[in-house]
This record gives sequence, C-alpha cells and structure tokens, in this order.
Amino acid sequence: MLSENGVLIDLFEVRRVVDTCDVFTVGFRLFPQRLLVDTRFNAEEGPLVSVVEPVATVEERFFWLGQKRPRFGMPQRFAFFIWPHSIAMLEELGLGERIRGRCRSALWPQGDAQVDEAFSQLRALERQTVLDAIRGRNCHTLWPRR
Repeated sequence: MLSENGVLIDLFEVRRVVDTCDVFTVGFRLFPQRLLVDTRFNAEEGPLVSVVEPVATVEERFFWLGQKRPRFGMPQRFAFFIWPHSIAMLEELGLGERIRGRCRSALWPQGDAQVDEAFSQLRALERQTVLDAIRGRNCHTLWPRR
C-alpha cells in the first residue's frame, strides 16, 4: 500500500512483532542482508543480534539457527518482515530502542553493544548501496551514457 509519502507500513504490527516474537528477521529494500534478532537467552548464552545473509526459505533459517544456537531449539514465535524505509527511520520511530529493550538482561549486559554494532553495519550497507547506485556500480541505468 502506498501513501503520499511513500510505502505505508503498519507500525502497530511491526511493534507487535518486535515486542512479542522471540526470533524475527528484518529485510531491507536496498540490500540483501537481513537483521536477525534472537531474544532468547539462558545462563550460558545471551541474545543474538546480527546482520546475516539472506536464505531462500524459513526452513533454511531454522537450520541456520539450529547450527548457530543449538541450545534453544525451535523458536516459539518467528516472524519476517521487510522494512521499506531507511535505517535512520527505523531508529527514529523507536524500533531500534525496542530491539535494545528486548535484548537487555542483567545476565547479558552486552546486548546494547550487539544492537549498536548491527545498526552500524546496516547504516554502512545502506550508505554503500546508495553510493554504488550513484556511481553506477551493480546497477543498470535506463538512460545509458553516450
């Protein structure tokens, strides 16, 4: 759905996913990498927030999670959504802070640092993608140069 300001998102639903899913993945329109957030933790292992490569199916993602975090088994609630706007807008709307809140624990105080690192990587990917488009790298123009 489109609005006069671009793609319209259901922010209530996005917040619900961030607040209730134990594992969720966010895709972006400018680059293929995903933000994976696994809020589960125990005494031996903390939450995971990471920029990951895309996979073809949810089964592949579950397999990846099983390899990376075998202590936790299958997630109870898993979601995937596409964020159609900038990383800055994701943060401005408070979703970055909501993710930080989901990954905070007295047992694992490094949760904030993981979120900060992931968002730093996402901003760098977004910037590089925009620069590549401006420079004509990995892009095809409608009007070729003469």
